[in-house]
Amino acid sequence: MANETSGNDLVIADYNKQNNPPEPLPSPSPANQEPEPAVTPPESPESPESPESSAPAENQPHICTSSEPTPPSGAEISIQLDGIEVIGSSIFDRNDISNAIQAFQQKNNLPNLTPPQIADAITELYLSQGYINSLAISVEQAAPATETIRIQVIEGQIGQILVSGTRRLNPSYICSRIQLGTNVPLNTARLEEQLRLLRVDPIFETVEASLRPEGIRGQSTLLIRVEEAPPFTASASVDNYSPPSVGSERVGIDLRHRNLTGLGDELAGSYYRSTTSGSEVFDFSYRIPLNAMNGTIQLRAAPNRNRITEAEFADLNIEGSQQLYEATYRQPIIRSSNQELALSLGFAYQNGQTFVFDQPTRFGIGPDENGVSRTSVFSFSQDYILRDPDGAWAARSQFSLGVDLFDATTNEAPIPDGQFLSWLGQVQRAQLIGNDHLVLISADLQLTPDSLLPAQQFVIGGGQSVRGYRQNARSGDNGLRFSIEDRITVNRNESGAPVIQIAPFVDVGYVWNHPDNPNQLLPQTFLVGAGLGLLLNDPLGLDGFSLRLDYGFPFVDLDDREDNAQDDGFYFSVRYQY
Repeated sequence: MANETSGNDLVIADYNKQNNPPEPLPSPSPANQEPEPAVTPPESPESPESPESSAPAENQPHICTSSEPTPPSGAEISIQLDGIEVIGSSIFDRNDISNAIQAFQQKNNLPNLTPPQIADAITELYLSQGYINSLAISVEQAAPATETIRIQVIEGQIGQILVSGTRRLNPSYICSRIQLGTNVPLNTARLEEQLRLLRVDPIFETVEASLRPEGIRGQSTLLIRVEEAPPFTASASVDNYSPPSVGSERVGIDLRHRNLTGLGDELAGSYYRSTTSGSEVFDFSYRIPLNAMNGTIQLRAAPNRNRITEAEFADLNIEGSQQLYEATYRQPIIRSSNQELALSLGFAYQNGQTFVFDQPTRFGIGPDENGVSRTSVFSFSQDYILRDPDGAWAARSQFSLGVDLFDATTNEAPIPDGQFLSWLGQVQRAQLIGNDHLVLISADLQLTPDSLLPAQQFVIGGGQSVRGYRQNARSGDNGLRFSIEDRITVNRNESGAPVIQIAPFVDVGYVWNHPDNPNQLLPQTFLVGAGLGLLLNDPLGLDGFSLRLDYGFPFVDLDDREDNAQDDGFYFSVRYQY
């Protein structure tokens, strides 16, 4: 039974298509224009208390040593100037030091410099570049046989790190990340960068740091004080982001535990059910960090069940089930508070089947005679986020290769099966314009040289895709989507966060099939919608409550349009998070 039979055939196949458009990129946020200093001096040398203090055992600071010095020891590095030998500088060359000495001499209007003054000039050079506990000293020679002045540079380092305030979290999670910013010589910019990354980590409520001098020249103790955020979060929601064929209105719950075992690992689960009982979607995932750069492995299982509940098909008892199992390794290779570049490798196994009157039945061309379709897909992804004071960019590229593993569906070309190659590209820009406008521009593009099974196709239409049309209104092997939305702040709370926003938008989508795909597309594959959204965040002081209402006007009047609220362009989402 091919999809060209009637316009309603699309709803029959909703069980094995994406319930949403391609997974959206994380909403990029602008960089903080005035970052709070990440390292502050201690109130006194004795604060906070030492590990030997009388604090309760569970509050005792954890001690971890800093990273090993990476440059050669000072005795192995010598820089020769005119009458001066500088020993131990691993980061400044002859010109840097010579210019620093001349600048010091001119600034202080000194005709000649004494050895201690030369040392002070080099110390100022280190301090000006953020090496706050590095210093230079003149070396006294007991029996000078030469007029050469010797200056010893002591490049600063962290002797130990004291972490206090942890409860469930293993302190090594903090130490390993901080140590990325404690290379020798210690530089405040590198250290503060790692502290900023910890501060935006959802595991923490607050992160504070200060340096305390030790008894050894050039060595300091770094004191880290943290307060862990509540590890458990939950949210409940009601929306109409489900295909009308299985019930457009749905209720859902999301549960998440960050730091399940004390390693910074996260266990998450969600359950969504349509109000007609036509759709049940589960999604479980577990993610654990592997290294200080936030490389992670994620395991995911997402089984679901669907039943067509629209009146004209309800008596046929059309059902479908699908299981998705996925493993992904993601490794950032550039990571800072302003940008992140990461690579991901993944494998996903997907298995689905359809039934009519409880009998296995095939819909369309591609699944086997029992309505079963299977795919085994390797993926390689690259994602990048770049923040600036006025906005942020987010981009993702993903190559997917379907292979003949685990009994994947196999057909003769050009019939769709589990062997394919596809590419999905996504880009988003968040742009602040003035104080009250946040413009969001996003685009998705999928390309493939193959005919695809429905679960791998590009889908458009719905409240999270092209508004003005029903969920999953059109799908194809290839597709593109473009959206622009201006969130205009009408009202703010006392802290300055938006409470009421209106959001005019324009959405565009287009899909097309491989020329030889035997499954014909429904007509009118180019969709355009425009409209207005209303966003309420924590209205009337209700923390955690959010509401979104959208109306989208369809500029293309679909022949298969019906009378669901989605067909009329109305969408809503209500969420409460606690």
